Formats: sequence, structure tokens, C-alpha cells
Amino acid sequence: MFLAPLFLFGLLAIGVPIWLHRVARANPTQHPFASLMFVEASETQRTAKRTLRYWLLLSLRILFLTALVLAFAGPLLTERAISGVNANARLHAIVLDKSLSMQHGERWQRALDEAEAVLKNLRSSDRVLLATAEGRRVSVVQGSTPASAAGTVRGALRALKPGIERLDYGLAMSTADNWLGSPRPPVVLHLISDLQQSAAPLRFADLEPPAQTQLVLHDIGNTAAENVFIQGAQLMTVDTRSLEVTVRGAAAKPQQRQVVLSIDDKEYARRTVELPAGAVTAPTSSVEGEGTHAAPEFAPQTVGAPSAKVLFPDLKLSAGSHRIQVVLEPADALPQDDRFYAVLEHAEPKALLVAPDARSDDVSYFAAAIGSLAAPSLGIEERAPDAIGSGALTGFSLLVVSDTSALSDIQAKRIKDYVATGGSVLATLGTRTAIEPGPLLEGWRISEPQQRTAAVGEIATTHPVLREAGDWHSVRFFRHRAVQVGDDDKVLIAYEDGSPLLIERQIGAGRVLVLTTPVEREWNDLAIHPLFVRFIAEAARYLVRGDASAASTTVGSVVLTGLTAAGGGQIFDPQGKRVLGLAQSTAADRLIPDQTGFYEIRGTDGVRWVAVNVDARESDLTPLPASFVQRWRAMQVRKAAPNVAAAAAPAADAQPRSLGSIVLWLAAALLLAELLLANRYLAIRRETPK
Repeated sequence: MFLAPLFLFGLLAIGVPIWLHRVARANPTQHPFASLMFVEASETQRTAKRTLRYWLLLSLRILFLTALVLAFAGPLLTERAISGVNANARLHAIVLDKSLSMQHGERWQRALDEAEAVLKNLRSSDRVLLATAEGRRVSVVQGSTPASAAGTVRGALRALKPGIERLDYGLAMSTADNWLGSPRPPVVLHLISDLQQSAAPLRFADLEPPAQTQLVLHDIGNTAAENVFIQGAQLMTVDTRSLEVTVRGAAAKPQQRQVVLSIDDKEYARRTVELPAGAVTAPTSSVEGEGTHAAPEFAPQTVGAPSAKVLFPDLKLSAGSHRIQVVLEPADALPQDDRFYAVLEHAEPKALLVAPDARSDDVSYFAAAIGSLAAPSLGIEERAPDAIGSGALTGFSLLVVSDTSALSDIQAKRIKDYVATGGSVLATLGTRTAIEPGPLLEGWRISEPQQRTAAVGEIATTHPVLREAGDWHSVRFFRHRAVQVGDDDKVLIAYEDGSPLLIERQIGAGRVLVLTTPVEREWNDLAIHPLFVRFIAEAARYLVRGDASAASTTVGSVVLTGLTAAGGGQIFDPQGKRVLGLAQSTAADRLIPDQTGFYEIRGTDGVRWVAVNVDARESDLTPLPASFVQRWRAMQVRKAAPNVAAAAAPAADAQPRSLGSIVLWLAAALLLAELLLANRYLAIRRETPK
């Protein structure tokens, strides 16, 4: 197959060097001689060496012309020609589940044994690929390797160790086309895992393997596995000085464990917890018809898992940030989830009221409503917008902005940064006619006020701030403005015409509640309505919940650090090592932790701690239901039947590769050899004496 086959007519030029070598014979030089009567007659002899050089030179010239013509014709090599060497070749992709649950007991060793068994059964024509699945990624450890070099794969296999993140089977399967590579022969995908229920995706269709892929499930789990873990720890809502720890898990018989609370690396108290016997039962899924699209939706959940609460009352903590660590003793077969880390900011919560005019009515309304809070009790400070440009905002649990239109872009950007690092803001749009969204409300479109009455329509009554929201329908609005929000913003209250009245916006680790109407009697009677004080109190309690809980995150999640490349700063992992190098300072605003424990973040605003734990879903060792696994296997068998997997790729899918450049380099080498040999041949002819 050639890219330009008409150039093959150039092969007729081979006759030129043949003709030249035939007619261009060497003529011997004649010299006059007196007499030949005394000279004995003899035949002229040609040496074999000279004859060999003659034919070798001709061969080089013919090969050069042939290679030059083929280079211009552009020979093509198709994938069918490549795969046609052995139509029975297979790529065996071994994918090891490297999630936290694989560290339980002997699961990891059983996984390694299964991988070794796959390597032993490889045929000489097969290839093998080794990959690991953990978190939201599949990492290729050893690329496609011939079966004859399986020893290299074994060496890479022995060096692997299980991780501490959670695995999602749906993500691993949906990205298989990318990490398997292309082009490739038919694939046999060996998924070696404990087939954990919590790793199943929300959509069953995400488990579908790629085309021409046969999925083989290697279950190395243990249906009778026991595991007890700490699900979480949080401060009580009513009593913010009491810490409640939740212990959960499956056990064949009742267990007694010690729960040890440490604060700032010092043991604070011990409690005994009794966990009743019980097991986590897997949900059943109804089996529908055998059609390809009849697979049931499956949402993994924990059913019947016993749990127990442990209360540590009356924590005596000084003001500031405290590192909380809860440990179960003795540890079980999965000790990584027997520890729970949290950061507790213990301080008298304060609210900052930002208003352009401290004597305005809305300032008095907000101050009175916030001051009525009993749990938590908020101290109030008042500042003008100009006063927040240089002062730090991290010491405040809540910012109340009475008029966002009075903020400059610099001030709004500073408040936005405060929210991104975990702060909370309650704001109104103000009374100005024209309002630019600014950095804090970026992406919104705000119209001018409309001089007509309006009433409340839909209310998100499930939201914590609006659980008792019936009185909103009796509030009278004399004017209002239309606002178009972003796709990620939530409209909690809307007017009857659909315009939003109360909006919640998530910015980084914090949130903003925005009333699109100001608290002014010319706009509405909200401030004098009995609903107002209750609403502000509930909103403040909801927004400052970070001071009433033990904050933590999970391994592999994205954490906003609050650092910037311009401001500088450094991050240290739980082992005390620097996380960021000098070349990584531009990425300092985000952190993806890969260890459990406390990360220390040092910036211009001081030192902050981030508590990182394993995902509690990985601690639930409940296996997938048998019906679910059977359904998964049935789907992949239909997708990659043996006769389909063995079929060669169709010609339409073949991607030919051009060999023109290779042949052109060969022609250049032949030309160089021809020049050197021809020069040598001519030099011998010039040696004839005169």
C-alpha cells in the first residue's frame, strides 16, 4: 500500500546504471614496443577483486534508485499488518484495587497472589499491563509489555503497597479507554479487588467496560470481615463545649473499646464504648429483564450497621485553635480508621457589621437581631467599608454587609478571599439604583428596582435557615429588583414572579447569604415583622456553624489554603516536611492531602491547621450484593463476547503509518556508500602508468 503509487514508474530508471555499466568498459592503454618475437604469448587475466567491485557498485546504484522511488511513493504500514502477526494476541490489563479497605487483614497479599496467577497463565503471544486504582485516578505502573518480559511486571508488582484513599469503580471503568492506550489488541481486564459496596457508582451504566474488553472480576474480599471505626466527632449544637464521638462498624459479637481523646498532643480523657453485635447488610437490587439497558440503578448505603455515641462533656479549652485526636484502643485489622482528627477553633465568636453609615436604620436592626442570639453568643463590632481594606478578617466568625454596592472592588475582593478560606457573610444588595456585582457577586446580573409590590412565592423549607418559613408570605414588599444568579448558586426564597429574594452562594470553603432587598421601610416591612429577628438569628447560627463543630476533611479532597503566590507562605505535612517546593509557590492556594493527620499552613495571617482523615465509606467492608456482581458480569459478557474479542480490527479503524521517511534515510545511506565506492574505483583506474 502506497501513498502515491504513480511514483513507482520511476523504477524504470534502474535501466540507466545497467546500460552505463555495460557500455562504459575500461579500454587498456597501448604502448609502442620494438618486437614481440621473444615474448611468450599469454591470456589477459581479470582479478576477482576488481570484478566484485564492479558488480557491488552496480548493486548500490540500483538499490539507491529503488529506495529513492519508494520514498517518494510513500509506503504505508497498516495496523492490520501489525496485528496480523498473531491474531490470537491479547492485552491482559491487571488493575489492583489500592484503596484503604485492601489493607484489612490478608487482602493485599491475596491480591498479589491473584496477580501472580494471571502472569503465570500468559501465553507467549500475549502482552500484559499493570495498573493501580485509588482515589479518582488509575495509575499505569508498567505499560504494555510482552509476556516474555513478565519478570519486569513481577518486580513492579512486588514494590506496590495499598493506599488510604477511596476507590470508585465507575470512574475506573469510564476512563479505561484513556489509560489502556490506543491502538491495542483485544483486552482482558483483570480487576483485582475486594468488590466493596461503597465503591459502586451511583449509575450502574458507568461500570460498562470499553469495546473489545473482557472484564474478569477477581474477588479477594471476605464476606465475614469485621471492622469498627470512628465515623466522626462534632461539638453538640446546644452545648458547644461537649464533644460527641460516633463509633460505628460490624462485629460478630459485642465489643468493648476504649475511646481516647487527645487535645494538642496531650491525652485529655478516656471513655469505654460498648458496640452491640451486628453486621452491615447489603441492599438487594431487583433483577429486571436481560436487555442491555435494563441494569438497575444502585446507590450504595449502609443498612443496619450498629453504632454508639461517646460524649466528652465540659471541655475546658483556652481561646485559639486546638487539634483534636480521637483514638480507638485496641486497634483492629484496619487501624487507619481507628483514629479521627479534627481542628476546633475555640473562641468567643464575633460578628463584624460593615455599613457605610453607622447611624442608618438597617445597622440598628441587624445589631439588635444578632445580639438576641443566645447559642452561640456573638459579640458585635461595627466598621465602615474603608476600614476593612487593611485589617485582618480572620478573627470574625461572621461578616454582615448592609450594602454590597458600597464596597469597592478591593474591599469586595478581600471579603471574597475571607469567605474562600472558610468565612461566612450575610449581606443585602443595598438601596442604590445601579449596582455592579463586583468580585463578591461575580457572574450576577442585577436589574434596577421596580416600583411595584411583590409577594413571596417559593421557599426552600428544608434549608436550616427556613425551617419555620410560613411567615414570609405575610411580609410586604413595596419594590424589588430582578437578579440573575449563577448555575451553582441556590435560590432559597423567590418572589411570585420567580425573581430571587434570598440566595446562597458557595465560595471555596465558605458561604454567603444574600438578601436582594435592603432592610429599609421604603422597600419592605421585613425589619418590623416578628419574622426578622428569628431569621437573622437562624442565619447567623447557620453561618457560624464552623465555630460549633470540629472541622476536618478527607484524603484526596481539594483544600483551599488561603495562600497566594504573591503573599507567600508554606505548608507542612503531618510528618513535618514541606509540601511545596520553591517552584510550586504558584499552586499554593490549593492542597490535595495524601496523608492523615494535621497539615500546618503558615501564611501572612498566621498559622492554621487542617485535619485530614480517611473516607469513612472505605471503612464499611460490606461486599457488593451477589445480584449486583452477577449483573455486572452479564453486562460485560454481552459487551465483549469471545468471538467479538478475537476478531481483528476492521480496515476502517486501521490507522496506517507511513514509512517514507525511513526509506528516504536508507536512500541517503546508499548514496553515500555509492559515492565512496565509485571514488575508490576511479582512483584505481588512474593508477595506470603513462
